[in-house]
Formats: sequence, structure tokens, C-alpha cells
Amino acid sequence: MNNIPIERNRPIDQEIRRERHAIEEAGGGSVVESIGGVGALVLSILGLVGFIPISMASIASIAAGGALLIGGGTMASQYSHIFGGARQSLSRNIIGGGMAMESLGGVAAIVLGILALLGIHPIVLLSASAIVLGCSLLLASGAMAKLTAMPIRESAGPGSYPEHTHYIMRDTLYAASGSEALIGAGAIVLGILALAGFSPVTLILVALLAVGASILLAGSAVAGRMFESIPH
Repeated sequence: MNNIPIERNRPIDQEIRRERHAIEEAGGGSVVESIGGVGALVLSILGLVGFIPISMASIASIAAGGALLIGGGTMASQYSHIFGGARQSLSRNIIGGGMAMESLGGVAAIVLGILALLGIHPIVLLSASAIVLGCSLLLASGAMAKLTAMPIRESAGPGSYPEHTHYIMRDTLYAASGSEALIGAGAIVLGILALAGFSPVTLILVALLAVGASILLAGSAVAGRMFESIPH
């Protein structure tokens, strides 16, 4: 008789362990995303002060693309373990879709940055990279804005962890999603102007600087809320 409660609690404990692991992976991916944002930010500043600007812009594009690939890819791969219950279909459309598109944009920015670094029409490719990164931020901002209204997986039973009903994205994510939308739109405009020949190197570097700052803010916000929501 004494073993019955233990047997009944095992599925709940396993579910909590799986969810904890998924949240830790998503939070770790967001930390790496933040680091990539810092790299893009620093490289863009170095380029703006005149230190091999084309090379710095190319590497900044690769860093920003890698950050989006890791951050979005990790979230897209773990969303079903973090969000569930009645809202699982909604989480599939919002996170799996928006974050997967963010990852694809990151891959494109990496490829464009590498080609530019090799000297293949660097201005054109870096301008295109700025546009792609801007579009990725716009897609990510929509997903992040919806995440503010989505709680973590509902409580699995009486006495279960109250953290499961907490919202994982709150005030900081509202600010991050808004900044991603604005910076994404700005990066698209700057990329188009660079393609048109208006001080292209400067505009590309400014766009990449803004993208790096946005990635840093968003990654930090997601990582902070994720780690705060880990069941104990």
C-alpha cells in the first residue's frame, strides 16, 4: 500500500525532469544567442571606427546569424516539452513556426557573411544579409510577443510545482519583442538603402550593430525568464 503513491508519482517526476531539461537547454541556447549578439555588436563598432570594416561586417553577419540559428533552433526543438496541454497546438504554430524561420534566417546570414568574407560582391551580400537579419527579427518579435501570454506546461497534479503556471515571458520580453520589431524594420530599411548605394559600408555596419544589440537584449530576456521558471 505504501508503494502506490510512489508509483503514481513516478510519471509526474519524469515529466518534470523532461521539462526541466528542455527549459535548461532553451535557456542555454538563449545565453549563447546573447554571446553572439555581443560579438556582432563589438565587431560592428570596430568596423565603424575604421578597422577593416568589410571584414568586420562579414564576421558580424556570421556571428549574428549563428546567434539566431542557435537561439531559434534550440527553442523550436524544445517547445513541445516546455509548452503543452491545451495550448500545444498554439505553441506549435507560434514557437515552432516563428523560431524555425528565425533559424533559417540565421543560416542565410551565415552563408552571406562567409561569401562576403571571401570577397564575392561583399557590399551586395552584406546588404542582403542586413535585410535577412531584419526579417528574422521581425518574425522572432511576433513569436516572442505571443509567448508573453503562454504559460509553461500546466500543473500535473495536486501539490505539483506552482512554477508550471507562471508566464515565462513578462515585462522584459514585452520590451525585447518591441525592440526586435523596430530594429528589424530599421535593418531592412538600412539594407535597402545600402543596396541603393547610400554610404553602404556605414549603413551595413549600423544595421548589424543594431541587430547585435537586439539579439543581446532578446537572448538575455529569454534566458532570464527560462532559468527563473525551472521547476525545483
